[in-house]
This record gives sequence, C-alpha cells and structure tokens, in this order.
Amino acid sequence: MFTIGHDFALRKLATPARFSQTVSPVCLPEVTDEFPSGLLCTTSGWGRTKYNAYKIPDKLQQAALSLLSNADCTKFWGSKITNVMVCAGASGVSSCSGDSGGPLVCQNDGVWTLVGVVSWGSSICSTSVPAVYARVTELIPWVQEILAAH
Repeated sequence: MFTIGHDFALRKLATPARFSQTVSPVCLPEVTDEFPSGLLCTTSGWGRTKYNAYKIPDKLQQAALSLLSNADCTKFWGSKITNVMVCAGASGVSSCSGDSGGPLVCQNDGVWTLVGVVSWGSSICSTSVPAVYARVTELIPWVQEILAAH
C-alpha cells in the first residue's frame, strides 16, 4: 500500500472568512507543542459516514477521538507510520473517504489548536483502526516559509 507522508495544502482566501457561532478559527501549534497519547480531540468533515455509503452527508459531521502514540499506531499500520504523521481513533469513530484535508483539533492550554489534517486510513473506514493525519507541528516551518513569501 502506497501512502503519502504529509499531504497538506494552504489556501489564500480571496475575502476574509466570516466567523459565526458555528465557524471559528483555530490556532496553529508551535513546533515544540506536544499532544499526548490519549488526549481527546475532534475531527470534522463532509466525508462518507460508511465506506460504501452512496451519498455524502448534507450536514458537517464531527467526531471525538483520542490520539494514539506513533508506537501504538504502528501496531495497526506498521512501518507506514512516520514522524510526520499522527494517529487518532480506533475507538468506535473514524475519519472516512471524503474527509481528507479536514481538521483534527485538540485543546492546548484551553485553546483549540490544529494538530492534524485528515490524510488516510482504513479502506473500509474501520472504526477499530486509527485514522492517520498529517502532523501539523512537523509542517510549521513550511507554513511559515509560505506565509513569509506571500
């Protein structure tokens, strides 16, 4: 199975985002921020609710799931897991096809912080296998480079 280590993109909006009760910003982490195994986080997306679902949901879906250490994640995914990845789930909920690019956010000192970006996981969206996210702390130098150039 071929996997991408950290598929990640930045978008520059033509106009500022409109914040509301249901739309709010999250903070980017510092390179040195640590998010421990077991920390309860939240992911959201418009992806399938079952791997074989014909339709995608008409409402944004949200799930609470715990982080796994990379050592625990390799028990499921083996050597595919690298330091640019973070795993969450395997507890009855998961990201699924169509959620890619969506956020994995955790509270850090009371502030919601972007910890991961939905990347890949079980081909059948198994909720007993962790989903894999791009680890944002590893991408901060690249983000800063892009922001400085634009």
